[in-house]
Amino acid sequence: MKKIFAPLLSAALIVGGLSAPVSACSEDKSPKTEKPAKKKSGFFPFRGIIKAIDEKKDTITLPGAKGKPDRVFTIVKDRKLTLDGEKAKLSAIKVGMYIGGRAKKISDSKVEAHTLNVKTKAPEKKRKPAKKKEE
Repeated sequence: MKKIFAPLLSAALIVGGLSAPVSACSEDKSPKTEKPAKKKSGFFPFRGIIKAIDEKKDTITLPGAKGKPDRVFTIVKDRKLTLDGEKAKLSAIKVGMYIGGRAKKISDSKVEAHTLNVKTKAPEKKRKPAKKKEE
């Protein structure tokens, strides 16, 4: 009895397993609805050494990349501004300090800074370990 039962059981599992995907595919004839793409918030990160500050216009300037113009950020009224982890005012920020934050592009010429995290010293650059040459 055991000699007959095991092969019949395994044959039933194989046949049942092969026919299930075929029937599932043939029944599903409705068009697949794709998930709508997530809307991008428009925010992007920025960082660098402060080149200039204009308290009257509420702007900060960071140097641009090689061959590119400086980046000017307009600071919004409801900004989040910290200096070394503590809440601060714009008057406490000085040229030469390191800044990182979150900004949003409003137009081709205007970028608004919403989050400003200022540090008195720039963080040290992390170096990648040198690759060992195999001999």
